[in-house]
Amino acid sequence: MSFSERLKIAMKATGHTQGSLARAVGMAQSSVWRLTSGGASGTKKLFKIAKVLGVNPEWLSDGIVEMQANYNNNDYQFFSDTVLSYNNKETISSDVYAIKIYNRMEWVLSPGKWGEKDSETMFWLPKNISLKTNTSLDNSVAVIAPDDSMSPHIEEGSIVILDRSLKEVRNGKTYAVSYGGVYMLRTLYQLPEGKVRLKNNKPNDYPEDIISISDLTIIGKVYYVAGVFD
Repeated sequence: MSFSERLKIAMKATGHTQGSLARAVGMAQSSVWRLTSGGASGTKKLFKIAKVLGVNPEWLSDGIVEMQANYNNNDYQFFSDTVLSYNNKETISSDVYAIKIYNRMEWVLSPGKWGEKDSETMFWLPKNISLKTNTSLDNSVAVIAPDDSMSPHIEEGSIVILDRSLKEVRNGKTYAVSYGGVYMLRTLYQLPEGKVRLKNNKPNDYPEDIISISDLTIIGKVYYVAGVFD
């Protein structure tokens, strides 16, 4: 389902016309028409539109979470300051850094293979987070947590920020990794004889592997997680 289709579903559910939505969010009706007709795949007013329509901005932008929103006005202010459907040519505040979100972890290893869609949505990370964690903004990317194996610390669908330059195993730290063609988030522990333990928080549901570190691809170290708290 495309952005325009999700927008039309949300407008129909709330009884909004192109004109009423344009007035509610402060944009031209012609701009709303472009969004509903597929002439534009995103807007910097994404969060205001989502708030007016009562839907999750992540659903409206990418369809990656449930449609219905549960946030209040204070939640909206927080998210509108951090996550945005973002045009790379826009000016960014000096206090935040725009980090590309990849909906699938494997896309990080082959950027461009899947087209330009993954560059339309960005996460705005406060720069002081990088200073506190001693991480590199230039080497940072965001991925969507693929499952609940690291719950409750990382819920399925959460936005996870990685530093791709940090690939040396530090015991008890969480990394985005690939093993046997499966991409996952795991806490790593280095073992003797070149082995590494891949630990998750739900061992009854997901296997915990001990493998040769040479068989493991480390995509990057996790240093920040963001998601809706319900």
